[in-house]
Amino acid sequence: MASPRLFIIHGYTAGPHHHWFDWLKAEAEALGMAVTVPALPDSQHPENEAWQTALAECVGEVDNQTWFVGHSLGCITALRYLNHQPVGRDAAGVIMVAGFSENVPPLPELDTFMSAPFDATSIIQRLPHRAVIASLNDDIVPPALSLRFSQQLNAPFYALPDYGHFLSRHGITELPLVLQLLRQFITA
Repeated sequence: MASPRLFIIHGYTAGPHHHWFDWLKAEAEALGMAVTVPALPDSQHPENEAWQTALAECVGEVDNQTWFVGHSLGCITALRYLNHQPVGRDAAGVIMVAGFSENVPPLPELDTFMSAPFDATSIIQRLPHRAVIASLNDDIVPPALSLRFSQQLNAPFYALPDYGHFLSRHGITELPLVLQLLRQFITA
């Protein structure tokens, strides 16, 4: 049996070594996972098609040993990628951190990126493991957007009291809840 693969998908203005991504990569590798944190192109000016192409080149085919952790804009990016997988090529699950599926008032520059649809019903039917994590003091993505996102995905919602937007500049360089959920999911 192949090793489980984990893809950590960064968001707007971020890259593979930002925030808590290196920490999660090391922790997941210690669990025996093959971990990739793709560098999505021009994260200062993200374009959905370019990000989808980059993911396709990096991830390839998904299977029941493929996992995704998304942060912020990386969440909808991962879900759109999964929407385009052929029937029978279903990932194992997703953990979405500060995710959203609608326009974010403080970030009107992302409105065009957000206009591409995603099929939440398909995600629910095809991904057995789903979770959404938000911070109650997120000043970039309002927690209400992440709550609605979790409801769309029929996913458990985990609200942390004081993690902001889960950024390293706010001291968030580890995210134990993601690792805890990943452990639970891969052993379920």
